[in-house]
Amino acid sequence: MVLAGMGKGLTRWPPPTPPGPRDDNDPMPERIGYQGESGAYSDEACRSLFPGRDAVGHPTFAGAFGAVLAGQVQAAVLPVENSRAGVVQEVSDLLWQHSGLGVVAEHVMAIRHQLLSRGGAPVTRAWSHPQALAQCADWLNAHGIVPVPFPDTAGAARHVATSGVAGDGAIASARAAELYGLVVVAQNVADEPSNQTRFVVVTRTKGVATVPSGPAKVTMGFVVKHRPGGLVSVLQLFSTLGLNLSRLDSRPIPDQPFRYRFYADVELEDGAQAPDLLRQLKEVSEELRPFGVYPRA
Repeated sequence: MVLAGMGKGLTRWPPPTPPGPRDDNDPMPERIGYQGESGAYSDEACRSLFPGRDAVGHPTFAGAFGAVLAGQVQAAVLPVENSRAGVVQEVSDLLWQHSGLGVVAEHVMAIRHQLLSRGGAPVTRAWSHPQALAQCADWLNAHGIVPVPFPDTAGAARHVATSGVAGDGAIASARAAELYGLVVVAQNVADEPSNQTRFVVVTRTKGVATVPSGPAKVTMGFVVKHRPGGLVSVLQLFSTLGLNLSRLDSRPIPDQPFRYRFYADVELEDGAQAPDLLRQLKEVSEELRPFGVYPRA
């Protein structure tokens, strides 16, 4: 069992009951996917959770999901929310689309953004992932630096290293600076010193394969019944059961104008509460898709 240090508490891997059958006696996956390039924060999260295992980067979140589905990797570590920039909606949408995948663990990691450059000219443009730019928006504005979106933080560092454009910089990790031969111009440039990102571990398991004992979290998507009070009925259930709803956000339903599905995280005192909760939620929802029940970090 690996105990990985994080911002709040410990992440435990493997979960109390490893998800799905395996061909060997080792519950640790051999290959783990993530979105980004070497030196990305997701790469660091993989190495914290699965030290010594192969971490494989993919250009997109969809690519990381596809690699798990195809068996090219046994798990993927994906960011789902940041304490400054909020929810990473694409990951939730992909969980909804791929019913054969489920969440089996979570990991919270402190994010330390650095401003990197080739050195020499002052930085006037900063390339990075939109989430990273959002987490540093006030700092960049105060220093007159124009944010430029890039698909990945580490990829932005590589781009700056190879393009040679004077005044270009990147928001990325200190490890990315080492990997791509850049200079750290400014340290810890996030607008909030407590900047943290929550990651989830996704594997090939359908929804709720097992339930952990002890404090747990349920991640789910649902569509409320299209009638007055539809959402209230769902929220009232959480209140009646005395459960904390730690996240709730909405997304438009394709081809159904002005109708929305909801994504939610619910905290449980014990994972054994999950089956009854999901049974009752199914009764008051038009559609319910549990993505996973896993130990709470």
